[in-house]
Amino acid sequence: MKTTILKSTLAVALCAASLSAMAATNWNLTNSAANEPQVTGWKASNNGSDIYKTSVGYWAGNGIGVGGETSGNQHALDNQAGFEVALLSFDDAVRLESVRAGFTATDSDIFVMAFTGAGSLTATQALDGGTFANLTSRGWTLIGNYANIGTATKDLGTTSGAFENVYSSFWLIGVGGYAAGSGVNSGDFRNGSAVGFDQCSGSGGNRVCGRYDYLKLASVGGTIKPPSSGNVPEPGSLALAGIALLGMVGMRRRKNTA
Repeated sequence: MKTTILKSTLAVALCAASLSAMAATNWNLTNSAANEPQVTGWKASNNGSDIYKTSVGYWAGNGIGVGGETSGNQHALDNQAGFEVALLSFDDAVRLESVRAGFTATDSDIFVMAFTGAGSLTATQALDGGTFANLTSRGWTLIGNYANIGTATKDLGTTSGAFENVYSSFWLIGVGGYAAGSGVNSGDFRNGSAVGFDQCSGSGGNRVCGRYDYLKLASVGGTIKPPSSGNVPEPGSLALAGIALLGMVGMRRRKNTA
């Protein structure tokens, strides 16, 4: 009887391990090089100029901002006087699933990209000296544009659909919107066209204004890619092993009672 209980407990533990291997993880963002993920800031004066590395600031409770400006809201991640993005570098391949801002002002549109490039070009090299207009030709995949995220946790919609199998160690979060081939825009659209920064179009209920975006990133959430080879079983294999063990226990019990 004790053996049966032990085997049943082991089977349940194996099934639980398979589920925990796929559990979502939450990461708080700081400007520390020892933090997971490491955050670096990148900036360009416009969509056609070279992207260069810039500073990352941290405000406890609100999160990180990009750039060295201190006036107004420009200590945040913003798109005034140039376009800024935060590069998140993870130790493992991750599927990013959520973003939370701890501070926003004026507007809070963001875009999210994953580095999926192959070959010798690294994520840093794909940014340094590149332009926002050509990011998608340098190994970056646009995951989505997300309008007015505020300070609530924003679901990126990556747990199903076209991007559910996109895992990367490198993710970009920028403010405003993004369009492949042209680069960053205000993130505010009317009739399929982006409204310019600090500009308005339309009238009445159709009036749309493109505003500068300012935010500080507090945390992100996602799932670490499970191992697919080696000595560590995949979650599906663990679950099957647990089910098989339960079946063996049942057969032994039936044999003993026959």
